[in-house]
Amino acid sequence: MRRLFPIQIFAIVLWTFSIAAGATGNLKLDVMGELGAGAKNQAEVIAPDGKVIAKVTPGATVALPPGVYKLRLPLIGGVISKDDIAIESGRTHTVLIQNAAVLTVSVTDKDGHDPGFSVTVDQTDAPHTRLATFVSGEKLLFAPSMVDVKVDAPPQGYDWHAVALIPGRRSALTLDEVQHAELLIQPELAKLAMDKTSRVVIYRAGTQNQIAVSEPAPEHRITLEPGDYDVYVENHSGKGRPFSMLNGVHLEPGAKVSREVPLD
Repeated sequence: MRRLFPIQIFAIVLWTFSIAAGATGNLKLDVMGELGAGAKNQAEVIAPDGKVIAKVTPGATVALPPGVYKLRLPLIGGVISKDDIAIESGRTHTVLIQNAAVLTVSVTDKDGHDPGFSVTVDQTDAPHTRLATFVSGEKLLFAPSMVDVKVDAPPQGYDWHAVALIPGRRSALTLDEVQHAELLIQPELAKLAMDKTSRVVIYRAGTQNQIAVSEPAPEHRITLEPGDYDVYVENHSGKGRPFSMLNGVHLEPGAKVSREVPLD
């Protein structure tokens, strides 16, 4: 049987008396202010007798009978504990935690909403242990570490490697789920395809901002975000015109657009 010291006995008596009297104070959990507010992790408030009597999330407040408590905040990969938290009637005791790391993963679909895709977090170093699985749009608190993050977004998911989770800072990962378009450029000489002796360069329309390049190959099929583009086609065959320019090609989300480019 665990032996209780006089100060512990006094705290238990005070806590029991306070419950009977109906007086309360407040405990507020502040984890790096707005950086940690709303995180999914829940801290446990532990009474003098060792029982968990309440839970509180970062940024929230919980009412408690006056007394002396402990607080235990589980992190992904660790825990932060605070002792000797004195609660007085009618007052708020703010527990400040500054040494957790925050991770958020946000996904925006074509309509501007977060569809709630599955997110998995693994240790970067071997044995690459799975640390957490949650839904995009949520916020979690981690112990400092280096992690790999994957979002199960179509078509094949998206990965971030070696994301540093630093105490007192937030790592905010964002994925814009854009419905891409496909552009097929068909250079021709005497109405015959000449993909293997041509090169295609894609520019943002009206600029010299190069977006993509398709080297000589069996075809020039390029995946692009919706928008307007200029297409520069180089002819390496030694016959016909050395180049041709196609301006203002407009691509809608999900569209498949084909353009023939004569080089006669």
